[in-house]
Amino acid sequence: MATKSKKTRQYLTRTKIFAAIIYFVSVLAVYLASMIFVNISQNWHYQAVGTNNYYETENFRLRFNKLVSDVVYVSIYYGDEKNIEAGTNISREDLLTSFKNYYNVIDGIITQSTEVNDTYDGLIIKNEIPENLKDNFEEYKMLVETRLAQYRNMYIQNQLESYRSMKREINDYENFFYYLEDKNGIKVAGNISKDGISEMERSIILEGGFSIDKLGYYMEYHNNILEKSGYKLYAAIRDPLLPGDAFYSEQAEFYVIRRSYPILIGVGILACISILASLLYLVRVAGQKERGGEIEYMVVDRIYNDVHIILFLIFNLLAGVALLMLYNIVLYNSTYYLWTYIFSTLLGALFVLYSTVWLSFMTSISRQMKGKRFFSNTMVAMILQKISYLFSGKTFRGWIVFLLIGYGMANCFLTVILVAAILYHKTMLILIFILAILLFNGIAAILCARALGSLTKVMISAKEISKGNLAYELDVKKITPSFKNFAEDVANIQSGFKSAVQEAVKGERMKAELITNVSHDLKTPLTSIITYADLLKKEELENEKAKEFVTVLHDKSYRLKQLIEDLIEASKASSGNLTVTKEKINLKMLLIQAMGELEEKIEKAGLIVKINCEEETNVYADGRHMWRILENLISNVIKYAMPNSRVYVDIFKMDDMGVLIIKNISAASIDVTPDQLLDRFVRGDVSRTTEGSGLGLSIAKSLSEIQDGSFEINIDGDLFKAIVMMPIWSTTLS
Repeated sequence: MATKSKKTRQYLTRTKIFAAIIYFVSVLAVYLASMIFVNISQNWHYQAVGTNNYYETENFRLRFNKLVSDVVYVSIYYGDEKNIEAGTNISREDLLTSFKNYYNVIDGIITQSTEVNDTYDGLIIKNEIPENLKDNFEEYKMLVETRLAQYRNMYIQNQLESYRSMKREINDYENFFYYLEDKNGIKVAGNISKDGISEMERSIILEGGFSIDKLGYYMEYHNNILEKSGYKLYAAIRDPLLPGDAFYSEQAEFYVIRRSYPILIGVGILACISILASLLYLVRVAGQKERGGEIEYMVVDRIYNDVHIILFLIFNLLAGVALLMLYNIVLYNSTYYLWTYIFSTLLGALFVLYSTVWLSFMTSISRQMKGKRFFSNTMVAMILQKISYLFSGKTFRGWIVFLLIGYGMANCFLTVILVAAILYHKTMLILIFILAILLFNGIAAILCARALGSLTKVMISAKEISKGNLAYELDVKKITPSFKNFAEDVANIQSGFKSAVQEAVKGERMKAELITNVSHDLKTPLTSIITYADLLKKEELENEKAKEFVTVLHDKSYRLKQLIEDLIEASKASSGNLTVTKEKINLKMLLIQAMGELEEKIEKAGLIVKINCEEETNVYADGRHMWRILENLISNVIKYAMPNSRVYVDIFKMDDMGVLIIKNISAASIDVTPDQLLDRFVRGDVSRTTEGSGLGLSIAKSLSEIQDGSFEINIDGDLFKAIVMMPIWSTTLS
């Protein structure tokens, strides 16, 4: 019993959760140990891994080299602050090169034809400057005369700061010693005697291009300043190091890192063992609550196994590339610590995701194997099953294929026997099998004719439906079994179309009735309002406030009348309840007439209209509808165009379409999209302070489409562009 209980506990959910926690904690431990190992090793150029002594590391060599170079520059190159301030250490060529780079001066004819004087405040002309470069020459001359001397002083100041910085750095080191002597053996500089350095275990002597190395590992050091001077430099490092400078701090860090390696490696090994053990356990108990129990599948198990494997391999490839990229970013771009932390976090998250996918894939495969459905749950198996189902007789296509194969094999069998009977001269058998072949093929022909007849009936029904004859009835009972399902589908389509058409007709009827009734009900009281408003306006009212109210009533009633008319026209246009009588129309002439009607309003708005029509453009359209389109577009321009601006109209042919484009600059910013402007009751003026119903562009679009044309709007900043396209008129259309 105890053994059975122990086996059962292995499959408990809490045990699985605990194992999963161990798995992910171990994954994080491996990641953190690896990243710490890489970071501390990278800072030491991975020398701390195989180097036991701090004096043998690259970090020590670089620091020691820097101090040796500082001694050379401070004591030989610069000498003292007086030399620097006098400018004796300035290389004329280096100064001029730096000056040109600072002011982006490119060497060329001007710099080659001139020379800077000794006082750095003027130019000496060596060759004649070309006429086309006179302006450039004057600019360069002014730059030299006004800025070069100042730049030289700045250059000297930079050298002075560099000198002081190097000197401070040399004095800050407690463990670095040096002694410098000239060609005659006279001391030039040093913080210890020559004999003191000779007594030290780790020292180096540099003279010319040669060195005497007592450090035991030192890479050959070269310094052109030291070699040309003929000076001799003695340098040494204390061993053991004493606290107080960067050498000691760096050595302490080195030995701390050396001691941390065994810990990191141990943690990594233990974490890898934990990952492997927990993964094997989770794979073993996946999908079961007890040993030998029923398999419980998860959502991921619905994926076909072959597809799952391909996706898993693709993920491994992509994740591997992403991990490598993030690792390189973290490793080689450590300048900005914030981004380093961000990319390190992304790398860790991707590593955990990668581990999660591995766990999910392995446990899914385990469940499939335990349920003995690994091969059955593949796309290949599904395709093979569909193919077998095709020939199972349960589908129309499979049954037909089966019959065709059987028919062909039967004819082959009868024909072979007939040929054999002919070869053996068996007259009776010949007659019997000829009769059998004729009878068999006759029955097959009758069945085929019936099937084809049924197919013909179904096709006729489909054709009638395509013509719109939904009253045509197909008698499904007279259709052969081969095409019965097909006939039922066509009948259902017919029934569905009939219902849809009835609903559409009902909707159109209701829409037409609504437009008629509402327009009449709105116009009748509105006419009375307008009439009485006109009468009131003609009355001599003594109250100024009343006069103002009557004026507002009069204007708003007329605006309401226009809105109702626009609404009715928009509804008719969108529902197709407008007659279209097409004829030959000259776009330019129609535009000029429309502008003539609205000339007063155009002049009041201060607009100047520019028409560009290089060739006569005749379109095949309805004159009344085209007039309304142009009227709406021009009215839209008058309302929304910037006062005292130009309006451009282009008329031209493009392929088999006549195109009219109206462009204007909007007075207010257009805060809606072109599609929104084409909606009903939407205006370019969002505040709705201008007159208009917001239906003009919608009506223009509907009227264009019912004439087999198109209408669109383009917006570029404050530029508004309306484009109308209509079919070109030709003699064949008249």
